[in-house]
Amino acid sequence: MMPRAATGSSAQAFAWLAVPVAWAVYLPLGAKYSGYLACGLLAALWLKRSEQLAAAFRQPALWMPAVAWLMLLATAAWTTAPPADVASHIWHYGRALFVPLVAMACPAAAAQRALRHFAIASAVVGGLVALDAMHLLPASRLWSSTAGANGNQRIVTSLLLALGAVLALIEAAQLGNAGRSPSHRAAWLLAALVAALGLALQDRRTGMLALPLLLAVLVVARQRSGWRSGALLAALVALAAITWHQADGVRARFAEGLAELHAYEPGAAVATSWGMRLRMAEVTLEMVREKPALGHGIGSWLGEWRQRAHGGHLLEEQLTPHNEYLLIAAQAGLVGLSLWLAVLAAALASAWRSGQQGNPALMVWTAIAWAALFNVVLRDATMAMPLLLLAGLAMAAGRDGVRDP
Repeated sequence: MMPRAATGSSAQAFAWLAVPVAWAVYLPLGAKYSGYLACGLLAALWLKRSEQLAAAFRQPALWMPAVAWLMLLATAAWTTAPPADVASHIWHYGRALFVPLVAMACPAAAAQRALRHFAIASAVVGGLVALDAMHLLPASRLWSSTAGANGNQRIVTSLLLALGAVLALIEAAQLGNAGRSPSHRAAWLLAALVAALGLALQDRRTGMLALPLLLAVLVVARQRSGWRSGALLAALVALAAITWHQADGVRARFAEGLAELHAYEPGAAVATSWGMRLRMAEVTLEMVREKPALGHGIGSWLGEWRQRAHGGHLLEEQLTPHNEYLLIAAQAGLVGLSLWLAVLAAALASAWRSGQQGNPALMVWTAIAWAALFNVVLRDATMAMPLLLLAGLAMAAGRDGVRDP
């Protein structure tokens, strides 16, 4: 039996946390960490106080990621990584265990409220990015984690904008089904549009690629009959083609990436974004072929990389392979990768089975699975904290099969 969600003072605490943690996903890393850990600890305390912690560990949503984490922990027996790197990896991957706890303990109403605020926050950030693109946003540290972000923070902002746009569309569709006023539906459609506009004006490709994928999955999830899904997917493709034709900046970014791949030469020095990713994939696959079953051990990728990387200082200074699947396969082998894929598959299947109430969770887990192809979404806290927080909240929002009015 699934543990019951928090009640009484614990439920009130989750309701109080809902708004700030939803906005925190766009704030600097410390705020993200604080929001995620606060929700996770509150969930664990509730389950322990209500004597449901043992029942929680019998749920596949918790024991499956726990088994995957224990597998990573076991590889410490043969890793060549320094103890500090081993401890760091154990902590970073262990953080994911808070997700199912939040999903079980957070009341659906609080989680749904948090997701609505996240969609609003995405519209605000999309607006800031648009203003920045038009040079109308004054220089300020206030935008350091949104419109003015750099590096991985900018990448995760693009992915979050894609998620926010899709969740706003889901909210608009739910309002329409519930007979709400047309003005409410129009407001959510506008929020989705502003978030998508900010995404298009940003210069990171992760979110640009994620948005059409998320929309396609949402179309299939909402219209599960074949012909309706096909018609809507065709309309989506047409809309994407029109957007592609009109968005010069988007086309330029992808043309740049394709040119980098075309110019790539195996074994030669490389300093381009997609070229370095390709080289890291090649070298990491060599690591996997050397120890395919159980890998080189947790935390070992960096040491192995430094022994093999040749191609210029930008390439040699990379700290991860920018691909979660390759990182897990290199460090825990195909056994570890299979366990991680099983966790993803179980989360996606659970969201699918939850019907329309599971659509937010389906979107978040699809985004995680997709982004893991280009980033280390669990190892990198900048990526992990907002995505894991949203995953827990989205799973909680759909667990009761009812919608908060």
